[in-house]
Amino acid sequence: MQWHINKKGKGMIDYSDDFLGYLQLKQDLLFNKIPKKKILYYIQESLDEGKKRAAEFKNMSIKDIITQLNIDVHYTEENGDFFKVKFRAQSSIDREGKIKILLYKPSVQELAQANAVSFEEMWEIILAHECFHFLEFSSKEIVSEKLDSISTIKILNYTREAKIQSASEIAANGFAKEILHLDHLPNYYDYMFMLKEGSITYNDIEEEYQEFTKLF
Repeated sequence: MQWHINKKGKGMIDYSDDFLGYLQLKQDLLFNKIPKKKILYYIQESLDEGKKRAAEFKNMSIKDIITQLNIDVHYTEENGDFFKVKFRAQSSIDREGKIKILLYKPSVQELAQANAVSFEEMWEIILAHECFHFLEFSSKEIVSEKLDSISTIKILNYTREAKIQSASEIAANGFAKEILHLDHLPNYYDYMFMLKEGSITYNDIEEEYQEFTKLF
């Protein structure tokens, strides 16, 4: 188990799959609608879906998987900044069903540098994540659709239900970790980048960790 001690020494944060999955789940627009007793369900079931799909490609490199799936990969020197959102990659599918992944090279490079890994290593992490979404689409087995719905509105006998879209993101991260034998889910690298650029603080993550531990 790997631990991180924050700079102020106030505590230790375990960047486990469950905690990183929790951070991803919190990005969902419907997070506050999820019953507390169901939070771990969405995290762990999503991670399991990613691991199961990764098992289908055991001992294959991400480059081999891309070749097998007939995916085209392209680069652009654009930075991937759109308003307040920073894109590392975007995927598209043409009319013939062929997928194309566009990588924003400067964005990938800065993420790699912030985490002291090579461009090639970060490139593979992002591609593995995107590959999972292609597999979801091509198999028509969308993780968020497979998991339980949540109730968003209840009025008398009327109930509106919705799916947790972040489940697919958690599963994609689980897939990437398994395929590439990573120490952490890929969103770990995003948080290390945000810490270094100052958009979040160690105290912010520690507060999230304390909330997460209350789930047990």
